[in-house]
Amino acid sequence: MPNPDEPQGSASEHTSAIEKGVEQIRHHLDKIINDARRLVNNANSNWFFLTPAVKWWISRKLREFQSALDRILKYATEVLAHHTPVLSLINISFHWLNAVKGPVSDLSPRIELHANRNLAFWEGATAGYYNGKVIPPQKAAVEALAAKAGFISEWLYSIAMSNVKFVTELSTMIGKIAGEIASAALESETVINIPWAIDRIAAAVGVLVETTINTLLGIVDRIVTAGENVRKIVSDRVDNTKFPGGAWPQSVAG
Repeated sequence: MPNPDEPQGSASEHTSAIEKGVEQIRHHLDKIINDARRLVNNANSNWFFLTPAVKWWISRKLREFQSALDRILKYATEVLAHHTPVLSLINISFHWLNAVKGPVSDLSPRIELHANRNLAFWEGATAGYYNGKVIPPQKAAVEALAAKAGFISEWLYSIAMSNVKFVTELSTMIGKIAGEIASAALESETVINIPWAIDRIAAAVGVLVETTINTLLGIVDRIVTAGENVRKIVSDRVDNTKFPGGAWPQSVAG
């Protein structure tokens, strides 16, 4: 059974999810800008026909709408500007798994296997010393190194996947916001519907933005928590239990 904490599939499967989310965010932002401009233009075009009270009310609702929109656009702008390092993080995670953990862990059974095959008829004190003092440290060092590589891979992967979740969640919610704004822009084509369209979009965007930000902050908390595991990496790095003096066991170093 595969380890659910280890990277599944290939790096490209996960990097493509980021790239797709980023492209969707760009697409949704273009629609939001165009439809929001259309909504405001419809209001401005019919401004003469509106009463002072309605004008004041519309202005207040548009400020609420703009304020809510600005909050989510800040997150979208950050993602568009800084998503590339996440792609590297995913690739590095798989590199640690495929280029380090896999080959190193494969050495563990080979150590005893080759020893048994080559030294099957070797007897005496030297053979006993080799089997008891040379093979175990090598095997333990290999297993420790594989465990360290596995932990680093899983650590990087957990951070990367939280970032993927962040981007995809943001993309989905911005898509919903874009849909609401498109509907309001269409509704505002008729002068009598302008106040109601603006009122509805201010309320809808406000709720969607609040929900989205709460979700995103929860994901950020998970990213921060995973990042704090760097202490475990530092602790493992200075743990020389299986590497006397910080070096490979002397049996293979000398």
